[in-house]
Amino acid sequence: MLVSSLCMTGYDGPAPGLDIWPARPAFCDRDIARASFAHSIAMARRADALGFDWVSVSEHHYAPYILTPNPCLMAAALSQVTTRAKIALLGPLVPLVNPVRLAEEIAMLDQLSGGRVVVLFLRGTPNEHRTYDSDGAATRGMTQEGIDLIRQAWSETEPMSWSGEHYQFSTVAVWPRTLQAPHPPIYGSGNSEESVRFAAERRMGIAFSFAPVEVVADWVRLYHAEAAKAGWEPGPEQVIYRGIAYAAASDAEAQAEMGAFFGRKAAEQAQIQQETLGGPPVVPLITEPYFVGGPETLKGRFEALRDCGVGVVDLAWGIGDPAQREATMDRFAADVLPAVQGL
Repeated sequence: MLVSSLCMTGYDGPAPGLDIWPARPAFCDRDIARASFAHSIAMARRADALGFDWVSVSEHHYAPYILTPNPCLMAAALSQVTTRAKIALLGPLVPLVNPVRLAEEIAMLDQLSGGRVVVLFLRGTPNEHRTYDSDGAATRGMTQEGIDLIRQAWSETEPMSWSGEHYQFSTVAVWPRTLQAPHPPIYGSGNSEESVRFAAERRMGIAFSFAPVEVVADWVRLYHAEAAKAGWEPGPEQVIYRGIAYAAASDAEAQAEMGAFFGRKAAEQAQIQQETLGGPPVVPLITEPYFVGGPETLKGRFEALRDCGVGVVDLAWGIGDPAQREATMDRFAADVLPAVQGL
Protein backbone atom coordinates (compact mmCIF):
# COMPACT_ATOMS: atom_id res chain seq x y z
CA MET A 1 0.00 0.00 0.00
CA LEU A 2 0.97 3.62 -0.50
CA VAL A 3 0.69 6.02 2.43
CA SER A 4 0.06 9.75 2.10
CA SER A 5 0.50 12.49 4.70
CA LEU A 6 -2.11 15.25 4.49
CA CYS A 7 -0.82 18.77 5.07
CA MET A 8 -3.97 19.86 6.89
CA THR A 9 -2.67 23.36 7.66
CA GLY A 10 -5.21 23.66 10.45
CA TYR A 11 -5.30 26.88 12.43
CA ASP A 12 -3.32 26.29 15.64
CA GLY A 13 -5.31 28.61 17.87
CA PRO A 14 -8.78 28.98 19.40
CA ALA A 15 -11.33 28.90 16.57
CA PRO A 16 -14.85 27.76 15.69
CA GLY A 17 -15.51 24.06 15.16
CA LEU A 18 -16.51 22.15 12.03
CA ASP A 19 -20.20 22.87 12.55
CA ILE A 20 -19.71 26.65 12.26
CA TRP A 21 -19.44 28.11 8.78
CA PRO A 22 -18.39 30.70 7.80
CA ALA A 23 -15.95 31.40 10.60
CA ARG A 24 -15.58 35.07 11.46
CA PRO A 25 -12.23 36.46 10.21
CA ALA A 26 -11.86 38.12 13.63
CA PHE A 27 -10.88 34.73 15.05
CA CYS A 28 -7.86 34.50 12.73
CA ASP A 29 -4.76 35.85 14.44
CA ARG A 30 -2.33 36.72 11.65
CA ASP A 31 0.76 35.46 13.46
CA ILE A 32 -0.88 32.17 14.44
CA ALA A 33 -1.94 31.65 10.84
CA ARG A 34 1.62 32.26 9.64
CA ALA A 35 2.97 29.78 12.19
CA SER A 36 0.33 27.23 11.15
CA PHE A 37 1.50 27.40 7.54
CA ALA A 38 5.14 27.08 8.58
CA HIS A 39 4.36 24.00 10.69
CA SER A 40 2.41 22.34 7.87
CA ILE A 41 5.25 22.87 5.40
CA ALA A 42 7.71 21.47 7.96
CA MET A 43 5.47 18.40 8.40
CA ALA A 44 5.51 17.83 4.62
CA ARG A 45 9.29 18.07 4.52
CA ARG A 46 9.42 15.61 7.44
CA ALA A 47 6.99 13.19 5.76
CA ASP A 48 9.11 13.20 2.62
CA ALA A 49 12.24 12.40 4.64
CA LEU A 50 10.47 9.69 6.67
CA GLY A 51 9.48 7.78 3.55
CA PHE A 52 5.80 8.59 3.04
CA ASP A 53 4.80 7.95 -0.57
CA TRP A 54 2.67 11.08 -1.01
CA VAL A 55 2.11 14.44 0.64
CA SER A 56 -1.34 15.88 0.01
CA VAL A 57 -3.32 19.10 0.21
CA SER A 58 -7.04 19.90 0.20
CA GLU A 59 -9.30 22.86 -0.52
CA HIS A 60 -11.59 24.51 2.02
CA HIS A 61 -12.96 28.03 2.42
CA TYR A 62 -13.94 30.43 5.21
CA ALA A 63 -12.92 27.96 7.94
CA PRO A 64 -10.01 27.26 10.31
CA TYR A 65 -9.75 23.49 9.92
CA ILE A 66 -7.85 23.72 6.61
CA LEU A 67 -6.29 27.07 5.62
CA THR A 68 -5.82 26.31 1.91
CA PRO A 69 -8.52 27.91 -0.27
CA ASN A 70 -6.16 27.37 -3.22
CA PRO A 71 -4.52 23.94 -2.89
CA CYS A 72 -2.32 24.61 -5.92
CA LEU A 73 -0.56 27.41 -4.05
CA MET A 74 0.16 25.17 -1.08
CA ALA A 75 1.24 22.33 -3.36
CA ALA A 76 3.65 24.67 -5.13
CA ALA A 77 5.26 25.47 -1.79
CA LEU A 78 5.52 21.75 -1.01
CA SER A 79 7.12 21.10 -4.38
CA GLN A 80 10.08 23.17 -3.23
CA VAL A 81 10.64 21.45 0.14
CA THR A 82 10.10 17.82 -0.94
CA THR A 83 12.11 15.81 -3.45
CA ARG A 84 10.65 12.31 -3.59
CA ALA A 85 7.01 12.05 -2.47
CA LYS A 86 4.17 12.53 -4.92
CA ILE A 87 2.25 15.77 -4.42
CA ALA A 88 -1.45 14.99 -4.32
CA LEU A 89 -4.16 17.59 -4.83
CA LEU A 90 -7.05 15.95 -2.94
CA GLY A 91 -8.65 17.94 -4.29
CA PRO A 92 -9.53 21.09 -6.14
CA LEU A 93 -13.26 21.92 -6.03
CA VAL A 94 -14.11 22.16 -9.71
CA PRO A 95 -17.41 24.13 -9.49
CA LEU A 96 -15.69 26.98 -7.65
CA VAL A 97 -13.09 27.83 -10.28
CA ASN A 98 -12.52 28.34 -13.99
CA PRO A 99 -11.58 24.81 -15.15
CA VAL A 100 -9.17 26.10 -17.80
CA ARG A 101 -7.34 28.15 -15.18
CA LEU A 102 -7.23 25.03 -13.01
CA ALA A 103 -5.76 23.00 -15.88
CA GLU A 104 -3.06 25.66 -16.36
CA GLU A 105 -2.20 25.84 -12.65
CA ILE A 106 -1.89 22.07 -12.25
CA ALA A 107 0.22 21.81 -15.41
CA MET A 108 2.54 24.46 -13.98
CA LEU A 109 2.66 22.58 -10.68
CA ASP A 110 3.54 19.34 -12.47
CA GLN A 111 6.51 21.12 -14.04
CA LEU A 112 7.60 22.71 -10.73
CA SER A 113 7.44 19.35 -8.95
CA GLY A 114 9.32 17.39 -11.60
CA GLY A 115 6.23 15.40 -12.61
CA ARG A 116 5.11 14.37 -9.13
CA VAL A 117 1.50 15.60 -9.24
CA VAL A 118 -1.58 13.44 -8.57
CA VAL A 119 -5.02 15.08 -8.66
CA LEU A 120 -8.45 14.28 -7.25
CA PHE A 121 -11.15 16.54 -8.68
CA LEU A 122 -14.08 17.07 -6.30
CA ARG A 123 -17.49 18.69 -6.22
CA GLY A 124 -17.29 19.88 -2.59
CA THR A 125 -19.83 19.98 0.23
CA PRO A 126 -22.90 22.26 0.22
CA ASN A 127 -21.30 24.87 2.48
CA GLU A 128 -18.37 25.20 0.04
CA HIS A 129 -20.78 25.92 -2.82
CA ARG A 130 -21.90 29.02 -0.91
CA THR A 131 -18.34 30.39 -1.03
CA TYR A 132 -18.89 32.17 -4.34
CA ASP A 133 -22.68 31.68 -4.49
CA SER A 134 -22.48 28.74 -6.87
CA ASP A 135 -25.72 27.09 -7.96
CA GLY A 136 -25.74 23.98 -5.76
CA ALA A 137 -28.05 22.11 -8.12
CA ALA A 138 -25.58 22.57 -10.99
CA THR A 139 -22.41 21.57 -9.16
CA ARG A 140 -22.47 17.87 -10.07
CA GLY A 141 -22.78 18.67 -13.78
CA MET A 142 -20.14 21.40 -13.49
CA THR A 143 -17.73 18.97 -11.82
CA GLN A 144 -18.13 16.22 -14.38
CA GLU A 145 -18.02 18.54 -17.39
CA GLY A 146 -15.06 20.39 -15.89
CA ILE A 147 -13.12 17.13 -15.48
CA ASP A 148 -13.79 16.18 -19.11
CA LEU A 149 -12.70 19.63 -20.25
CA ILE A 150 -9.47 19.53 -18.23
CA ARG A 151 -8.56 16.03 -19.44
CA GLN A 152 -9.05 17.03 -23.06
CA ALA A 153 -7.19 20.33 -22.63
CA TRP A 154 -4.20 18.44 -21.20
CA SER A 155 -4.22 15.91 -24.04
CA GLU A 156 -4.62 18.21 -27.05
CA THR A 157 -1.57 19.36 -29.00
CA GLU A 158 -3.44 22.09 -30.90
CA PRO A 159 -5.67 24.93 -29.67
CA MET A 160 -9.22 23.70 -29.05
CA SER A 161 -12.64 25.12 -28.25
CA TRP A 162 -15.28 23.90 -25.82
CA SER A 163 -19.04 24.31 -25.96
CA GLY A 164 -20.84 22.51 -23.16
CA GLU A 165 -23.80 22.92 -20.84
CA HIS A 166 -21.84 24.73 -18.14
CA TYR A 167 -18.68 25.98 -19.86
CA GLN A 168 -17.98 27.67 -23.18
CA PHE A 169 -14.50 28.62 -24.34
CA SER A 170 -13.63 29.74 -27.85
CA THR A 171 -9.91 29.05 -27.39
CA VAL A 172 -8.08 26.69 -25.02
CA ALA A 173 -4.34 26.06 -25.36
CA VAL A 174 -2.74 25.06 -22.04
CA TRP A 175 0.84 26.27 -21.48
CA PRO A 176 2.99 24.84 -20.07
CA ARG A 177 2.07 21.25 -20.81
CA THR A 178 2.12 18.83 -17.91
CA LEU A 179 5.45 17.06 -17.51
CA GLN A 180 3.61 13.74 -17.19
CA ALA A 181 2.17 12.47 -20.46
CA PRO A 182 -0.61 12.70 -21.35
CA HIS A 183 -1.37 14.16 -17.88
CA PRO A 184 -1.05 13.43 -14.13
CA PRO A 185 -3.04 10.52 -12.64
CA ILE A 186 -6.65 11.60 -12.07
CA TYR A 187 -9.13 10.51 -9.40
CA GLY A 188 -12.80 11.27 -8.81
CA SER A 189 -15.20 10.86 -5.92
CA GLY A 190 -16.31 7.35 -4.98
CA ASN A 191 -19.15 8.43 -2.72
CA SER A 192 -22.14 7.70 -4.97
CA GLU A 193 -23.14 5.25 -7.71
CA GLU A 194 -23.11 8.04 -10.28
CA SER A 195 -19.64 9.27 -9.34
CA VAL A 196 -18.25 5.70 -9.29
CA ARG A 197 -19.65 5.02 -12.76
CA PHE A 198 -18.33 8.33 -14.06
CA ALA A 199 -14.81 7.55 -12.83
CA ALA A 200 -14.84 3.96 -14.10
CA GLU A 201 -16.02 4.95 -17.56
CA ARG A 202 -13.14 7.42 -17.85
CA ARG A 203 -10.50 5.09 -16.38
CA MET A 204 -9.99 7.38 -13.40
CA GLY A 205 -9.29 6.39 -9.83
CA ILE A 206 -11.77 6.90 -6.98
CA ALA A 207 -11.42 8.28 -3.46
CA PHE A 208 -13.27 8.12 -0.13
CA SER A 209 -13.10 10.15 3.07
CA PHE A 210 -14.16 8.96 6.52
CA ALA A 211 -16.38 6.16 5.17
CA PRO A 212 -17.00 2.88 7.05
CA VAL A 213 -15.00 -0.07 5.74
CA GLU A 214 -18.10 -2.01 4.66
CA VAL A 215 -19.32 0.95 2.62
CA VAL A 216 -15.92 1.26 0.94
CA ALA A 217 -16.02 -2.44 0.06
CA ASP A 218 -19.41 -2.05 -1.64
CA TRP A 219 -18.34 0.96 -3.69
CA VAL A 220 -15.06 -0.67 -4.73
CA ARG A 221 -16.96 -3.74 -5.95
CA LEU A 222 -19.19 -1.49 -8.04
CA TYR A 223 -16.13 0.36 -9.35
CA HIS A 224 -14.50 -2.86 -10.53
CA ALA A 225 -17.74 -4.03 -12.15
CA GLU A 226 -18.19 -0.74 -14.01
CA ALA A 227 -14.53 -0.70 -15.06
CA ALA A 228 -14.93 -4.21 -16.49
CA LYS A 229 -17.87 -2.97 -18.56
CA ALA A 230 -15.59 -0.20 -19.86
CA GLY A 231 -12.92 -2.74 -20.79
CA TRP A 232 -10.24 -2.18 -18.15
CA GLU A 233 -9.19 -3.33 -14.67
CA PRO A 234 -8.21 -0.87 -11.92
CA GLY A 235 -5.29 -1.60 -9.63
CA PRO A 236 -5.34 -0.96 -5.88
CA GLU A 237 -3.33 2.25 -6.40
CA GLN A 238 -6.45 3.71 -8.01
CA VAL A 239 -8.47 3.60 -4.78
CA ILE A 240 -7.71 6.25 -2.11
CA TYR A 241 -9.03 6.36 1.45
CA ARG A 242 -8.62 9.30 3.85
CA GLY A 243 -8.87 9.16 7.63
CA ILE A 244 -7.70 11.00 10.74
CA ALA A 245 -4.68 9.39 12.41
CA TYR A 246 -3.02 9.33 15.81
CA ALA A 247 -0.33 6.74 16.55
CA ALA A 248 0.81 6.02 20.10
CA ALA A 249 2.62 3.27 22.00
CA SER A 250 -0.70 1.60 22.89
CA ASP A 251 -4.41 1.87 22.22
CA ALA A 252 -5.03 3.19 25.75
CA GLU A 253 -2.42 5.92 25.38
CA ALA A 254 -3.79 6.97 21.99
CA GLN A 255 -7.37 7.14 23.26
CA ALA A 256 -6.37 9.10 26.36
CA GLU A 257 -4.37 11.66 24.39
CA MET A 258 -7.07 11.99 21.75
CA GLY A 259 -9.72 12.48 24.44
CA ALA A 260 -7.66 15.16 26.14
CA PHE A 261 -7.20 17.01 22.85
CA PHE A 262 -10.88 16.96 21.92
CA GLY A 263 -11.74 18.02 25.47
CA ARG A 264 -9.53 21.09 25.16
CA LYS A 265 -11.04 21.91 21.77
CA ALA A 266 -14.57 21.60 23.14
CA ALA A 267 -13.70 23.96 25.99
CA GLU A 268 -12.26 26.51 23.54
CA GLN A 269 -15.26 26.28 21.24
CA ALA A 270 -17.70 26.67 24.12
CA GLN A 271 -16.40 30.23 24.46
CA ILE A 272 -17.17 31.01 20.82
CA GLN A 273 -20.64 32.30 20.01
CA GLN A 274 -21.51 32.76 16.36
CA GLU A 275 -24.37 32.33 13.94
CA THR A 276 -23.80 29.55 11.45
CA LEU A 277 -24.93 28.42 8.02
CA GLY A 278 -23.65 24.92 8.81
CA GLY A 279 -20.31 23.38 7.96
CA PRO A 280 -19.49 20.11 6.20
CA PRO A 281 -21.23 16.90 7.32
CA VAL A 282 -19.67 15.65 10.56
CA VAL A 283 -19.69 11.85 10.26
CA PRO A 284 -18.76 9.39 13.04
CA LEU A 285 -15.30 8.66 11.63
CA ILE A 286 -14.42 12.33 12.11
CA THR A 287 -15.46 12.44 15.78
CA GLU A 288 -14.19 8.88 16.39
CA PRO A 289 -11.25 8.58 13.97
CA TYR A 290 -10.39 5.24 12.36
CA PHE A 291 -6.58 5.37 12.55
CA VAL A 292 -6.11 5.81 16.30
CA GLY A 293 -4.20 3.31 18.43
CA GLY A 294 -1.01 1.39 18.96
CA PRO A 295 1.02 -0.21 16.17
CA GLU A 296 -0.83 -3.54 15.97
CA THR A 297 -4.27 -1.92 15.93
CA LEU A 298 -3.21 0.47 13.19
CA LYS A 299 -1.75 -2.33 11.07
CA GLY A 300 -5.06 -4.18 11.36
CA ARG A 301 -6.98 -1.12 10.17
CA PHE A 302 -4.80 -0.90 7.07
CA GLU A 303 -5.18 -4.62 6.41
CA ALA A 304 -8.97 -4.26 6.49
CA LEU A 305 -8.82 -1.51 3.89
CA ARG A 306 -6.35 -3.49 1.79
CA ASP A 307 -8.85 -6.36 1.76
CA CYS A 308 -11.50 -3.93 0.42
CA GLY A 309 -9.27 -3.02 -2.52
CA VAL A 310 -7.82 0.24 -1.17
CA GLY A 311 -4.24 0.87 -2.28
CA VAL A 312 -3.56 4.43 -1.07
CA VAL A 313 -4.33 5.80 2.40
CA ASP A 314 -4.18 9.54 3.11
CA LEU A 315 -3.59 10.29 6.79
CA ALA A 316 -4.77 13.53 8.37
CA TRP A 317 -2.71 14.41 11.46
CA GLY A 318 -5.57 16.39 12.97
CA ILE A 319 -5.14 15.55 16.66
CA GLY A 320 -2.85 17.37 19.07
CA ASP A 321 -0.67 20.47 19.11
CA PRO A 322 2.19 20.84 16.60
CA ALA A 323 4.68 18.95 18.76
CA GLN A 324 2.21 16.07 19.24
CA ARG A 325 1.52 15.86 15.53
CA GLU A 326 5.23 15.63 14.77
CA ALA A 327 5.71 12.98 17.44
CA THR A 328 2.80 10.83 16.28
CA MET A 329 3.92 10.99 12.65
CA ASP A 330 7.43 9.94 13.70
CA ARG A 331 6.05 7.03 15.72
CA PHE A 332 3.85 5.94 12.83
CA ALA A 333 6.80 6.11 10.43
CA ALA A 334 8.94 3.98 12.74
CA ASP A 335 6.40 1.40 13.95
CA VAL A 336 3.72 1.11 11.24
CA LEU A 337 4.74 2.62 7.89
CA PRO A 338 7.16 -0.14 6.74
CA ALA A 339 4.60 -2.87 7.44
CA VAL A 340 1.82 -1.00 5.62
CA GLN A 341 4.00 -0.29 2.60
CA GLY A 342 4.73 -4.00 2.46
CA LEU A 343 1.05 -5.01 2.27
